Amino acid sequence: MEDRLTRGFIAGVVGGIGMNLWGFFAGLMNFTTLRMADWAVIMIYAHTPPFDSGEIIFALLGQLFFTGALGAAFVYLLRLVTSKNLIFKGWFFSVLIWFFIYAVTTLFKVEGTMPLPFKTAVANFIAATIYGLALPIALKILTVRLDSTQMSMAPAMKPLNKSEEDES
Repeated sequence: MEDRLTRGFIAGVVGGIGMNLWGFFAGLMNFTTLRMADWAVIMIYAHTPPFDSGEIIFALLGQLFFTGALGAAFVYLLRLVTSKNLIFKGWFFSVLIWFFIYAVTTLFKVEGTMPLPFKTAVANFIAATIYGLALPIALKILTVRLDSTQMSMAPAMKPLNKSEEDES
């Protein structure tokens, strides 16, 4: 896939799916009080739990779009730095976004997102880590690599005559 924006968006959605799978699992195991999808519901509908299924599904789609947009932003940020240590850079990027979201919701005192218990902060950090690892891995898979066997280039040369071979 050659288009940078599409590649980044798809990689971001893949990372978002992994992050949300963890969030739903953590919620099922009572390891978190606020799943990643719940953050999206609060941001979209501006109300606290409980949420109905329709709200969660729509917010989850919106949140996956957001993770896709973050993936596209990550791909364009890579143009400013090298692709070396891509997995670390993906993790670093996602943890910065996680911290920024926590800071903004705290700064603006978004109801339903504070105060958060320690286990929820840890679960969401793990979710950000999953996103940050899945994003560059998916990006590597989606990146076009021209295999040297696909292109066979030989220098232009004239065929040797039998008599010329014998003289050498």
